[in-house]
Amino acid sequence: MLMYIFLTAVCVALAFFVDTSYRRELNTLNGKPLDTALPTRQEMINRCMLAGIFIVLFLLSAMRYGIGNDYWTYRQQFINIDHADTAVSSEIGFVLFVRLMQFIFGAERFIPIFAVIAFFTCLFFVKGLFDTSDMFVMSFFLFMANGFYFMSFSNIRYYFALSLVVFSMKYLFGRKFVKFCIIILFASLFHMTALLVIPAYFIAFYLKWSKKTVWLIPVAAAVLVFAKIPIRWLLFKFYPYYEGDAILDVTNLSFMNIAKCAVILIFCLVFYKKFVKGNEKAEMFFNLNLFALLLYTCATYIPELSRVCYYLIIGQVFLIPIILKNITSKKLRIVLTCGVCAAYSGYFLLFLKQGYDPVIQILPYFSWVFI
Repeated sequence: MLMYIFLTAVCVALAFFVDTSYRRELNTLNGKPLDTALPTRQEMINRCMLAGIFIVLFLLSAMRYGIGNDYWTYRQQFINIDHADTAVSSEIGFVLFVRLMQFIFGAERFIPIFAVIAFFTCLFFVKGLFDTSDMFVMSFFLFMANGFYFMSFSNIRYYFALSLVVFSMKYLFGRKFVKFCIIILFASLFHMTALLVIPAYFIAFYLKWSKKTVWLIPVAAAVLVFAKIPIRWLLFKFYPYYEGDAILDVTNLSFMNIAKCAVILIFCLVFYKKFVKGNEKAEMFFNLNLFALLLYTCATYIPELSRVCYYLIIGQVFLIPIILKNITSKKLRIVLTCGVCAAYSGYFLLFLKQGYDPVIQILPYFSWVFI
């Protein structure tokens, strides 16, 4: 646990020197990103710090051995993929990726497969955070404190897809919709749930709240509550092996995630007119947080609900910094920033404390280097 805390602190310290403030004025006006050239010195500092962060995250993930609640399950999947006559419940993109790695490294060598996918997962997460964040150090801290990185030690297909979703956001805000959709479609070749991002993100991007649209909230809640049967029927068409599974097909009621979404919603509503309304980026992440809250409270019957909601709540790591960055009162900004950091630090420690649980299994850390 101490190693995780230390390495997280090191990475956050490096992130402190990454400057994305040149996006601030633009986003305050209309929320649209712009390819603005940074001073050469700061640009080099950014690249060096980002490279340092990436190296730490990649090495920690790539050198793990037996870490992650499904590490050995994936090892068995690799074996099944090598034996083409054995059925594998994975998307075609992942199957082809594993076969390519087995062709390059050998069928019996599984550690390089985990290392290569860790490389690209960390790369897309770091690049995506930098490209989209108005305040990189805060976004990166929230990303780590929420446990997104450490949870990528498990469910490697899903978190690779999630990293691609984060990377694709810049194309959505830049209105390069074709590129955005192509990346999401590619992500779906590794985890089909990524397809949900296309309708969810476009709705969140264009939905503007007013007296004429607020009625959509209770309607959406009612649909989620009363359309349980058709929603589950549709989901099982894509993931039939989830139906009736004693582990996967269970009620997913997460009070912690409900509380986080609700508190962030209230926080945003306080500053809605000043810093959210009129800012495309902030409005979209606000909507995604609201969507997640509706799902967490009204759709607990969806198997593996968090896999759906993480596509939505990942926007929190960008939404909170947008508001904090734009608060004009220095005293209030410092107080709220310290409060956010304290709250998420506590959550991070609680998350790490649960790391020994077989459901998470990110602790204790073992590496193949010492085997």
